[in-house]
Amino acid sequence: NSADPDVAYTLAGIDAEVAGVNAFINSMTSITTPFEFKVLGFKPQPWTRLDVFIWAKMMTWGLSGGIYDLYRQWIRSTIDNDTMYNELFPDVMPYEVPIVPEQTNLSLVEYPNAPGGVVVSSYPGESAVQISAEEAMIPQAKLQALMSLLADVFQPLGQDEILGSNNWAVASSKSATGMPILANDPHLGLQAPSLWYEAQIVVPGQLDVTGVTLPGLPAVLLGHNDHIAWGFTNVGADVLDIFVEELNPSNASEYTYNGAYRSLAVYDENIHTKEGTDIPFQVKESVHGPLIDSAVGTYGLDSESQPNIAMNWTGYGITHEILSAGKLNRAVNLTEYYDALYWWDSPPQNIIYADDAGHIAITCAGLYPIRSGYTGEYPVAAYNDSIGMTSYIPYAYIPRSVDPVQGYLQSANQRSIDTAKYGFQLLGPFDDGYRGRRIDYLLNHTASVTVDDMKMFQADSLEVSAQEIVPYVVAAWDSAGDGNGTINGIMNPLRTWDYVMDTDVYTPTLWMYLEDAIHYVVLDELRSIDSSLLLSRTPILEMIIKENYSYYLDDHTTTGQVENRDQILASALVRAINEMVQEYGTDPSNWIYGVHHRVYVDHLADFTYIGGGPQRGQNTLNAAGGWRVTHGPSWRMVADLGNIQKSYGVYPGGQSGNMFSPHWDDLFKLWYAFNETTQQYGYHQMYFYSTAAAFQAADTSGTMVERTITFVG
Repeated sequence: NSADPDVAYTLAGIDAEVAGVNAFINSMTSITTPFEFKVLGFKPQPWTRLDVFIWAKMMTWGLSGGIYDLYRQWIRSTIDNDTMYNELFPDVMPYEVPIVPEQTNLSLVEYPNAPGGVVVSSYPGESAVQISAEEAMIPQAKLQALMSLLADVFQPLGQDEILGSNNWAVASSKSATGMPILANDPHLGLQAPSLWYEAQIVVPGQLDVTGVTLPGLPAVLLGHNDHIAWGFTNVGADVLDIFVEELNPSNASEYTYNGAYRSLAVYDENIHTKEGTDIPFQVKESVHGPLIDSAVGTYGLDSESQPNIAMNWTGYGITHEILSAGKLNRAVNLTEYYDALYWWDSPPQNIIYADDAGHIAITCAGLYPIRSGYTGEYPVAAYNDSIGMTSYIPYAYIPRSVDPVQGYLQSANQRSIDTAKYGFQLLGPFDDGYRGRRIDYLLNHTASVTVDDMKMFQADSLEVSAQEIVPYVVAAWDSAGDGNGTINGIMNPLRTWDYVMDTDVYTPTLWMYLEDAIHYVVLDELRSIDSSLLLSRTPILEMIIKENYSYYLDDHTTTGQVENRDQILASALVRAINEMVQEYGTDPSNWIYGVHHRVYVDHLADFTYIGGGPQRGQNTLNAAGGWRVTHGPSWRMVADLGNIQKSYGVYPGGQSGNMFSPHWDDLFKLWYAFNETTQQYGYHQMYFYSTAAAFQAADTSGTMVERTITFVG
């Protein structure tokens, strides 16, 4: 409704942003045209309101995860043992620390609907009923083809690892400043030009906000204003469901629904190319959503000769993320924070908050489906309206915590809330929980948190999984090892390792091989499954090892003998060392972690990269997954609500998208520079002044990276 003041304000901001983009496009010369456009032989078309909304929709799509229904069915059918599947893929991950320590509900009178104003029809106590999996089984060949062909569809933001991020806030009672301090570091694909652009947006008398925005988005997504600060992490909720349609055998353009045949909606689309030719394609859609196998051409791999796999997504249709972000930019207190997040639809985000009145809060904001007749875990045959996403959790009841007794809040993509204390189904997959356990430990054991502590926590590279498992491996070798002198010599540093994934030692390298080897020998029943589908199983291994769960602590590939825990772990250690030596040779200098674990900020077109040096971390607060690190903290921010001028930020790149500019990578140097003395990475101060004159007066070094954008709403 454009007559609504908030909507009108948002549209004015969009129009100002569009005008700014087009002003640059119209000013482009042979000198100022970006290098990438020259290489592609392409001149951008004028930017429009529609482009802004499309880019926002791409953002929500890119953060919505994957089609987990397909993954679950693939793994479950491959294991072909429901007991084993349920043990390895439990509803609750062992030892996890949920995000919400104390649930804070809002008033249903003030917020009767779901986010975005969606009318709800279900409340606590109404549970879903799962139908038998056989009713919606998709053949293995088709499942595999769908997963393979759809893998790249979920990469629009460049993430090639599981999405992860950290945020936390400490209350006045735990802060050395006597006021809240907030930290955020979203983990996304590292890219050049940077995903983020640092900006201060000023509307005199109405708005003054600073932080980072996405190119094309007319709002600060992560940052602070005069009174509040906020940050995001991804919830990881399953908001995509797969429905298997029953087509009319006499007419493939119809499907069964509510006892009758209904026509599929058909949309003829074209992809325009710079050569002027169009690439036509057709989208077919049922009541549940588009038929995704029409896009990837896998429908010949089952009994259906035509597309019949529909996907429902909570992000379909009109959503309000730009409106929500704009309202959050202007919010000055807790009530306005609630009002802003009411409009956040998709995908669910853990939005941390702190203000200068001393409050801290976190809201797992977004649309969470209430499912009828099925759980959403697997593809479902939905031939009538009794099965489907029938409603959403009311905004008043979504997971939320405000000013908890413990004095801090944190999220690292782990489970939102203790399921035993919550009346609705929240379907993941969620993170394995190690980062959440680590930050919870640090915050719980630091009585008076400083800004410097926050920076150290963001740089923390202690691997909790190694801390929990390696002592059992060492004890197992001492108990059941064969006394091999070579193995003894190589594994000895594990005895005194501090579990920090540092670049100048080889223990982190050995841990990487050891973790894989433990997966291999303990979960020997699952060796036929693609290991990429078994991500985040390490907490299950931790539990199996700690509880000495004998069924899995036996190598089922051997006959006539039953191995115990120590024998299994000792064999895993031998396997890990043998594989490491086979890969890198016998010279210990070749095993050093930093030789192999290096960070690359790749150019979007692979023309070049920033970085290439050794990188600390792994599945740690300082996230740096894999060996070639292309995913990690895309923005680090620490905001001090006691002195907002003493807030800090940095991202791995630069303000300029021109690879020949000195500002192409100057911020990367700060982001990458780890100080062994302070145990911190570099940051710049987020200067926060409302006028250009104030900036100039404060800019004694001439190195400020802030840019002021002014528009009148």
